[in-house]
This record gives sequence, structure tokens and C-alpha cells, in this order.
Amino acid sequence: MAAWRARRKASEPVAACEILAKVMQRLGMSADEGWLRERLRQLWINWNMVMGPDLADMAHPLGRHGSVLLLGAEDALLVQELHFQSGEILERVNAFMEKAVFDSVKVELLLGRQDVRLQSLSREPSPDGTNWRTPRGPVDVQTPLSGAYLSSMDAQSIVARAYANFVRRSAALKQAFPN
Repeated sequence: MAAWRARRKASEPVAACEILAKVMQRLGMSADEGWLRERLRQLWINWNMVMGPDLADMAHPLGRHGSVLLLGAEDALLVQELHFQSGEILERVNAFMEKAVFDSVKVELLLGRQDVRLQSLSREPSPDGTNWRTPRGPVDVQTPLSGAYLSSMDAQSIVARAYANFVRRSAALKQAFPN
């Protein structure tokens, strides 16, 4: 347990930055990391303003990996276009960050991933009372195994034989252990 400073009636107020620096140091973070996290949060919030209307619609921020800015795009054509405009993107982002935080841009296909703007940035509970990061529960929907795809498969294929075996075993288990 950390030793707490005894409060005296005559003591002066302490600057919050001094206390936060000590807290972050005890958590294993340097003051620069705390500054970077807060500045990144501001970047994600202000992404549309920083990139402008043209680039903001094309480039979806996914996060960072060290000094690499990770962006997502909807299709391969946009990936290539953003790759060509990576110099301008770096210039805008580093200007917002007020120092050269990123030295390169990596653009990938989104493939269903959400950009950081869509993820909740606050740890406040939502108005409906659920937590900001509610864990997913188990999925109760079971896929029926009918073997409907066997007719369209080559009977000599190893995949078709494995699928047929899987359907047979699933049917046998269902008969032995009905719900």
C-alpha cells in the first residue's frame, strides 16, 4: 500500500499535474505516455476536422503501433489512394499533435473492423445503465446440420468426406443427448 501524505491544516494546494505525474509513474507510465494518450484521444475526436471532409470520409483511424498510424479503408482502391496521400496525412496529424509522433502510415482494408471514432472513448456508463464495455455473452443460436451442402460437393473430395462424417456424428450425438 502506498504511503499517503499527511494533510496539514497549513498546507498549500498541490498542482494536479504533480499528483498525476506521481500516479502515472506508479502505474508504470511516464508523463510523456499520458500526454500522448490524451493527445491521441483528442485526435480521434477531432479526426474529421484534422483530415478535412475529403480525407475523413476515406480514411478510418484504427489506432497506432509505435510510430505508425494505422488507417482503414473500405476497398482496395481507397487503400491505394490513401497510400499515395500518406505524406499529407502525416503532415496533418503531426501538426495536430504538435510534434512528430508518427513517421509512417499503414493503410489496411477495414474488413468489418470499427474505427476508433465509433468506439466509446469515455468510461462513463451509458444512459441505459449498461457499462461502456459489456462483455459478450454466449451465443445460443445453433446452426442446424442437415448435410444440405453434400449434394453440391464432389463425393471423392476429402472436404466432402470430412463434412459428411461431421454431419453423421452430430446427428448421432443429437439422438443420444437430446435437449
